[in-house]
Amino acid sequence: MLPHLLRIDAAHLVMLAHRSILPAETVARLLSVNRDLRLRSDAGETVFETPASHRGLYLTYENEYIHRLGGEVGGSAHVARSRNDINATVTRMRLRTELLGVLAGCESLSRTLSTQAHAHARTVMSSFTHQQPAQPSTFGHYLTAVLSEFVRGTAWLAASYGTVNRSPMGAAAGGGTSFPIDPHEVARLLGFSAPVLNSADAVGSRDFVIQVLGPLALMGTTLTRLANDLQAWASMAYGFLDWPDDLVSTSSIMPQKRNAFVLEHIRGQAVHPTGALMNALMGLKNTPFTNSVEVSGEVSAHLWPALRGISKAVQLMDLLLQHVRVRPDAMRAFLVHADTTMTAVADHLVARHGLAFRTAHDVVARLVARKTGDAPLTAAEARHGLEALLLEVTSRAFTLDEAELARALEPATCVEASAHGGGPAPASVLAQLAALEDPGLAASLQAWRVEQEDARGQLEQAVTALLTASGFPTP
Repeated sequence: MLPHLLRIDAAHLVMLAHRSILPAETVARLLSVNRDLRLRSDAGETVFETPASHRGLYLTYENEYIHRLGGEVGGSAHVARSRNDINATVTRMRLRTELLGVLAGCESLSRTLSTQAHAHARTVMSSFTHQQPAQPSTFGHYLTAVLSEFVRGTAWLAASYGTVNRSPMGAAAGGGTSFPIDPHEVARLLGFSAPVLNSADAVGSRDFVIQVLGPLALMGTTLTRLANDLQAWASMAYGFLDWPDDLVSTSSIMPQKRNAFVLEHIRGQAVHPTGALMNALMGLKNTPFTNSVEVSGEVSAHLWPALRGISKAVQLMDLLLQHVRVRPDAMRAFLVHADTTMTAVADHLVARHGLAFRTAHDVVARLVARKTGDAPLTAAEARHGLEALLLEVTSRAFTLDEAELARALEPATCVEASAHGGGPAPASVLAQLAALEDPGLAASLQAWRVEQEDARGQLEQAVTALLTASGFPTP
């Protein structure tokens, strides 16, 4: 809290001097103490001991000024403000900073997902429905699907920055102030885009907490679903994926084990925002629309573990995807033995021989049901079986081309043909990835960081000018 409080104090004092609410000399003396405390805090020094009183955090801070400068000067800085607007501002400043860190992690993970999706746009694997092998797809198509949802969640989270980045300073306890303050100057010096317009809204609302936790919960859910699939596909049952030794663990008793335990950490950390969202919503329920401990303290407290959890989950998933080892041969063997090209065979009968799709579907289903053994169907077996079944079902003789059936049974050919409706054809996947490429987030992150640094510089210049004008030494 202290670094944010020191910045708020400095900006408020500069404004009080500029508006002639406090004498410039008084403000300079207060800013001199403020600068000393900031330098000590920046150096990692413990500036204050934890106060004995549960309501003494701010008062301990203010008493330092009174102790050094006396009651008349040291106690003058609190004019036209309250702990209510200060605490609301501290929360927004802290959240603003942490949001930039989480968004940077999301942007990195999105790049990694995109990179791997590009690399595996032709890596054929089975898609799944109801946890059963379905149709030929690619690992790149799967990753692009996950990326699509993750990008939407990230965009939703980024949109919350504009709500968070508004200054409550000037609202005081919720009723504003009779002093002719300039909330816009304080907002500018603190790096906010503007003040919150309504004083009761400024201290009584924490809707921005919900606006942040909502997309965090969604992204956490996306990560748990991805982690679940990756862990299943890395198991011996599938053998599609693996990781280097330093990203898996073994068993304390079973020496053959390669446990993808990091994925379990991801699932454990990624759910924190969902719990935080539920707790925050319930914490706001039936509270007065004004400042209260439930709103200002308890609801906001859920933000920080949620942000830590999602940040860890995003970083760990980024690490795993950067180092994943994909086994294309195992992926192909699985889908071939699971007869995943049967939809393509049915489509071939419709497109080439004019059958109704339901008829083609039923005939191919019977073909698979009558198959003996675990070996995949050959083109010859498919031709003989289908011709007999078609005669039986339609009472018409069909002559099927074995070469055409061979192409329908080939997974790579099926994938290439699935070019419509957002399917896994490599050209389709690459087009999807191109549509997802958006430099806007990276540009926004850079612009927001620049805004914050500019505001810090402006505040430092304003403080230095007031100190110099009053004869105080400046570094």
